[in-house]
Amino acid sequence: MPRGRESPRKGGRVSRVADPKAKIALLRAAEEVFSERGVAGARVEDIAKKANVSKGAFYLHFESKEAALKQIVESWLARCSSLFAAPHEYPDAPDDPDTLLDFCIERDVQLYEFLWQTRATMRILATCRGEYEYLIDAFKADMQRRSREWLERWRCDGLIRPEIDVEIAATMMSGAFEELAMRMIRSPHRPPFERWLELAQETFVRAFGTSELVQALERRSQRGPLSGFGLRRGAQSDGGDRSVRAAHEG
Repeated sequence: MPRGRESPRKGGRVSRVADPKAKIALLRAAEEVFSERGVAGARVEDIAKKANVSKGAFYLHFESKEAALKQIVESWLARCSSLFAAPHEYPDAPDDPDTLLDFCIERDVQLYEFLWQTRATMRILATCRGEYEYLIDAFKADMQRRSREWLERWRCDGLIRPEIDVEIAATMMSGAFEELAMRMIRSPHRPPFERWLELAQETFVRAFGTSELVQALERRSQRGPLSGFGLRRGAQSDGGDRSVRAAHEG
């Protein structure tokens, strides 16, 4: 059974040092227990047992089960935000409309793959109330702000029609993508969210885009399946598995 290491303390007493591997195991276990039993029904001893550590080891890392929940939620939200970053964080984002459409689809697929892999956390978030609700509200507002920033950039590039109310458009897009995410976590099997995202993109391009962007959409439809477009934000690119690990280790 994993236990914290011991280190000498002043006066000859010994204190236990928290094991970072045990903390990761506890976060994963807490996620499972919260998902199965809800936050109210979860017990610290159940989390510790699932993580194969003692109850005392749990309290080396967290003051309470609520503290563990907060770290799970905050890490997950931060990871989502990094996968749907603001335009200025993508210095290599394409300018031409054909490649831009591929770029956006692959970015969205990467995000939804992460959501699917961490759907247990999403189910926990759906039950969060009270003191944790502000985290969800702040996250939704942040995602809507980023949608607005992307729309504003595309309008400056001549890809969004000038009469479009960007604030309303961002609200509509955020609501649609949130509903798709909720539908996804209710599915017992991995849904074809790639097709969902392509349909959503086509809907919004035709609703808000200039003729140049719509023509690019039609050219892509004629090409068939998307060819790969490497996402790069700054100097890093993250795969789905690393995204899942980061949500627990963050």
